[in-house]
Amino acid sequence: MEPEDQAAFLKFTWGRTRLPLSSESFNQPMKLTKRSSGVDAFPISHTCFFEIEIPEYSTKEVMLEKIMYAIIHCTSIDGDGNAGTADGWGVVDEE
Repeated sequence: MEPEDQAAFLKFTWGRTRLPLSSESFNQPMKLTKRSSGVDAFPISHTCFFEIEIPEYSTKEVMLEKIMYAIIHCTSIDGDGNAGTADGWGVVDEE
C-alpha cells in the first residue's frame, strides 16, 4: 500500500492516521476476525478495539478491492448514523 492508503487503513481500523512513535506507547495489537457474510460484503471495523472483521472472500483480489473501497470511501467512524439528527442531538427549537 502507498503511505496514503496505509493511513486510510489505520483510520478505518483504529480511528487514527498514525501509529504511536514508540512501541512502548503501543500496547494494543490489531485484531482480525473472520466475518460470516456474503462475498459482496465489506469489512467492518471496530475502532475502539483496533479490530477489523473480514468476510470470507472468493479471492485475495476481491478482498483487496473490498478493503481498499472501504478504507477510502467509508471515512465516518460514527456507526450510529447521523448524530446531528438523532434524538436528543438536534438543535433545540425554542419556540
